[in-house]
Amino acid sequence: MLLHPFPLFRRLASAVLCCAFIFAPLPVLAVDSVEELLDRSEPEGDVEELFSVLEELRGQRIPVNLATEEELLELPLLSAADAAKIIDWRKQRGPILSAAGLEEVIGRKGAERLARFFSFEPPAEMPEKRAAQPVRGNLISRVSWESPPRAGVENGKYAGENRHLYNRLQAGTATFGVTLLQESDVGEAAFGDFVSFNVHLKRIGIMSQAVIGNYRLSFGQGLLFGQGRYFSKGTDAIDGVQLLARPLRLYSSAAEYGFLQGAAVTLSPGAFEMTAFASSGKVDASISDEGVVTSLLTTGYHRTESEIAKKRNLTRRVGGLNLRYRYRSDELSAAIGATWAAYRYGLPLDRPGGEYGGQLGSVEASAVYRDVQLFGEAAFSGKPGAMSWIAGAQADLAKGVSGVVSMREYAVDYASPFAGAFAERGDDASNEEGFYAGLRAEVLDNLSLAASYDLFRFPEFDPETFALPSTGHEARLYATWQPWRTITLEGLYQHQEKEETKTQTGPDTYREYVMPVPTTTSRLQLDVTARCSSSLTLKLRAACKSVENSLVGGTEREEGRLLYQQINWKRGPFTLKTRLALFDTESYDAALYAYEDDLPLVYTLSTYYGKGKAWFILLDYEPLKNLNLTAKYETTWYDDREVYSSGNDLRNTSSPATWQVGAMLKF
Repeated sequence: MLLHPFPLFRRLASAVLCCAFIFAPLPVLAVDSVEELLDRSEPEGDVEELFSVLEELRGQRIPVNLATEEELLELPLLSAADAAKIIDWRKQRGPILSAAGLEEVIGRKGAERLARFFSFEPPAEMPEKRAAQPVRGNLISRVSWESPPRAGVENGKYAGENRHLYNRLQAGTATFGVTLLQESDVGEAAFGDFVSFNVHLKRIGIMSQAVIGNYRLSFGQGLLFGQGRYFSKGTDAIDGVQLLARPLRLYSSAAEYGFLQGAAVTLSPGAFEMTAFASSGKVDASISDEGVVTSLLTTGYHRTESEIAKKRNLTRRVGGLNLRYRYRSDELSAAIGATWAAYRYGLPLDRPGGEYGGQLGSVEASAVYRDVQLFGEAAFSGKPGAMSWIAGAQADLAKGVSGVVSMREYAVDYASPFAGAFAERGDDASNEEGFYAGLRAEVLDNLSLAASYDLFRFPEFDPETFALPSTGHEARLYATWQPWRTITLEGLYQHQEKEETKTQTGPDTYREYVMPVPTTTSRLQLDVTARCSSSLTLKLRAACKSVENSLVGGTEREEGRLLYQQINWKRGPFTLKTRLALFDTESYDAALYAYEDDLPLVYTLSTYYGKGKAWFILLDYEPLKNLNLTAKYETTWYDDREVYSSGNDLRNTSSPATWQVGAMLKF
C-alpha cells in the first residue's frame, strides 16, 4: 500500500500561503539560483568540486570591469557567449557597476546565479597594476559517525572505526595558492587514507596557471578530457549541454577518482593558449591471478582486507598537450584547438596480452557572433575507426528567450578514461547517438518556462549481453512562477521512454533470460517556497514517479511518492534548517532524489527508497565573522524493513542515524 500524502500536502500548502500573505509587506529575499540547479541534479553529477570552486571565488571575486575574457571564464556556469557580452558591454557602454547592471547584460537568471562571484568596482586608471592581494583562504574540518555502527565495524571485518574524518586547508593570493586535503571513511584505519595536495601559480607573464600535485583537465566538450563537468543531462534545459570549465583546474574534492597527479601548465602567448600536462599516479583496480586488470575501482573504500589489497595497486601514466588559438574582432570571438594525449597502465587491460593503454586525440572549435554561439569537438581513440563527436549551437532568440540544439555520435569502441561527455547514459563518450533541443523563456517578470527534448540511440544496447541497437527519448518541462513577491512555485515534469536490462522468466517458468525491457518513466515535482520574513523561509515539495516495465508476462507498474516540509530560520549568528520527509516507493527504480542541506562544501543528494519517514536538523553558528560551526543530525524510520543495508554495511536497526559536526574558518 502506498501512503497518500496529498491531503496533507493541501493542508501544508494552505498554511504556507497563509503565512506568506500575513508577511507579504516584507521585502523579497534573493533566490539562490545555484541551489535551484542542485535541486534538479541527478546522482551522476560531481557537485562537490563545484562547491569548492564557488567558495574560493566568494573569497576572491572576479572584477567584472577589469577581467579578461579568459579570467571571466574561470567562473563555472558562465558561458563564452555571456563572457563576450560582458566584454562588448564594457567597450560600448562603460563599466558594469551593480548586479542590476549585470542583469541587463546577461539576463535575470544569469545575474541571480553569478552576481555574488563578481565585484563591481569601477576600472582603475592603470588596471594592469592591480594592488597586491593579501593571503586568503579557509580551513575546514568535520567528523561524522553513525548510530548504530555498521556490522563490519562491530565484527572487526573493517579495519577502522565508526567515524568519518575530513580536513582541508586552502590558502593563497592572487598569484599563488596551496591546497591540502585529508579524508578517511567510516571503517578505514588510516587517518590519511586519502591525501590530496597541490600548489599553483597563476597570471605571471604569459603563464596563465601552473599546478604541481592533483589537478583536473577539461578541453572542448569533454569527449577526451571532461573532468570539470559538474552536472549531468537534465539539470537545466540550456546550461547543461556545453562544458563550462577552464582547461586546467586545481583538484580540491574528496572523491578519490577523476583527477590527475603530477604537473601541468597553461601558457597564453598572445592569441595562443597551450596546456601541457604529465601525470604519474596510482589507482585502485581489481587484478586477476594472470596479472590482468579486470576493472578500475572508483569507490575509494579501503576497509576490508580485500579492499585494502586493491588500494592504489596499479600505476597509470598520462601525458599530453592541448593547443588553442583565439581570434577576436568587434563582433566575433572564436577559438580552435587540438589535444593529443597518451596513457599507459602498469598491467594489461581486459585480457592477457591486451592493451596497456592508448593514444587519444581531439579537435575542438567554438565561435560567438553577437547572440549566437557554436561549439563542437571530435575525438579519436587508438582503436581504428573509434571516433566520437558532438556539435551544437546556443542562441538568444529574443529578449528573455534562449535556446540550444546539439547532435552527438559516440562510437561503440571509443574509449577515454578521462571523458566527461554530455550523454543520456554514462559520460564516457561511447556507444551513444542523440539529438537534443532546449528552450528557456522569461515569459513575464515573474514567470519563466523551459523545456528540453532528447532523442537518443545506443548502437549496441549492451555490448556483452545484447549487441543490438536500442532507442529512446526524454522530455522535460520546467516552470518557475512568483505569483506574489514572497511566494515562488517551481514545477518539473519528466517523461522518458527507453529500454532497461531486466532478468525475466520464460514461458516454461524455469529458465531466466536477460533481456532489454521497454521502460516508461514519468516524474512530477512541485516546490512551494515562502519567504515569510527576513528570518523565516518555508519550503514544501511534493513529488511522484511512476515506472512501467513491459515484461514478457505483462506490464509491471511501480510508483513512488515523496512529500517534505522544510523550515529555514536565521536570527543573528544562528541558522537552523530542518526537514521532515514522507516517502513510499515500490522499488529502487521508482526512487526519488532531493538535494539536502549539509555541512559547508558537502553535497548531499538524498535517495528516498522504500517506505518511511526521514528527518534532519542542521544548526549553523557564526560566533565570528569568518568562523562557522555546524552540526547536523539525520535519521530515517523505515516501515518496510527491520535492518538497513546488508553484508558488512548492515546496520541492525530500522532507523539508522548519522551525527556530523564541522567548522569552517575563513581568513
